[in-house]
Amino acid sequence: MRWLLSLWFMLVFVGVQAQERLSFDEALNRMVLNNRAINGAKYGVDAAYSEYRATQGLRAPQVELMGGYTLMQHDIDIDLGGAKGVVTESLESLINKGVTGGIISPTIAALLGEGLAPIHSADWSYTLQKRDFGFVGTTISVPIYLGGRINIANRVAKLKVESANNLLEGVSSSMITELVERYYGVVLAQEVVKVREEVVEGVKQHLADALAMEEEGMLAHSVILYLEYKLSDAERDYADAKSRSLVAELALQSTLQSADDITPAEGMFITYDLHDIEYYRANALQHNPIIGEAHLAYNIAVEGVNLARGELLPSVVAMGGVSICSHNLSDIAPRWAVGIGASIPLFAGFSGRQRAKSAQYTELSVESMAAKATEDILLLVDREYYTLQNALLGINSSKHSETFAENYYHSALEGFRAGVTSSVELMDARIALAGARVEYLSSVYDYTLALARLLELSGLSDMFMEYKSHSDIVDINTLIE
Repeated sequence: MRWLLSLWFMLVFVGVQAQERLSFDEALNRMVLNNRAINGAKYGVDAAYSEYRATQGLRAPQVELMGGYTLMQHDIDIDLGGAKGVVTESLESLINKGVTGGIISPTIAALLGEGLAPIHSADWSYTLQKRDFGFVGTTISVPIYLGGRINIANRVAKLKVESANNLLEGVSSSMITELVERYYGVVLAQEVVKVREEVVEGVKQHLADALAMEEEGMLAHSVILYLEYKLSDAERDYADAKSRSLVAELALQSTLQSADDITPAEGMFITYDLHDIEYYRANALQHNPIIGEAHLAYNIAVEGVNLARGELLPSVVAMGGVSICSHNLSDIAPRWAVGIGASIPLFAGFSGRQRAKSAQYTELSVESMAAKATEDILLLVDREYYTLQNALLGINSSKHSETFAENYYHSALEGFRAGVTSSVELMDARIALAGARVEYLSSVYDYTLALARLLELSGLSDMFMEYKSHSDIVDINTLIE
């Protein structure tokens, strides 16, 4: 029995520990650290920067260690045996003619003949290269001129780093908007659950009072049927609200990459410190990630044109090599060499010129798409700005409706206590107040989400916290008493 109690207390403790109350600031910090989409974009930045560092090394000398071992069928020899006979015969003939002509004496001729003996006995074959040999050496090459392709590669790599950073900003901005949507979505859903629960409890109380009055013969049974119908509606709305709240909580957990239940520690807000529409349009042109990505794509396309043209220009490279060690390598083989190589493209089936034309058309295509993307983003900025303005009007309108519903409910409550208002009218007033309350909270949520989307489109998502700090906090306590 004791171990069952211990297990129960442990489960309760774990359940309590799994509940977390987070402010929006804390949720934002956790999302930045844990969200997979943001982390993936960060790795993209690291990859692009590493590629940029790699292209910077294209100007440096390229040094390679190389080696090889070769085994041939036989040695490479040169045999001068045939020439030996010609040489000795020529020398003997020359000596004989010298004796005949009286130029040299027979004694000297005999001595010279004896001197030819080593030539007769010598092996006149020579091995140029033995059948097995190997070597280890280094080669070095230094680019001198490659038609500007190294400069282009560096500029493109730098543009890709900017593109990766731009993508990270875009992902971060969209995730901030998602966090706003889901964090305050949980706030709204939980508050709606409270409102719907109060309605159910209120209708149950009215139904219990009506049943008591029916027993005393003071109320018609049709009223009971009407209250039961309203109770079923209220219970359905309550169940729907709890389901929506559960889905909203799961969505928030997904954004924060957390397995624990997250409870928002603060409510929604309203800020009236907004700029005019031109402010957001100007910031969108400068900071919107999609517009920035479009311009970067255009710049990369321009470099593509330059690269295609550079491939038609000559290439000049300095190169050299040195043998470090060798085995059976012929002595006549050089141990080092240096030189300069050049190549000039003359004809390759017109492929180079066609690639240059393709790059030019790509540039024009990207330029058109960049202009279209800019127009679309500015249109979306206008739409979200006016959506935000309409949301403010909706907040004011729903606030007035809520105030009216609250006053009407209190009037009905006083009338009920005085016996002037029926329980049905009081219940309808309570349900109307709950609906007005939900409508008001929904309009505040729509406003908050519209603000986040406007800031995202304007490239100002990082200023959401500043807008929040200059806002009025919405009282999320229910108004039903």
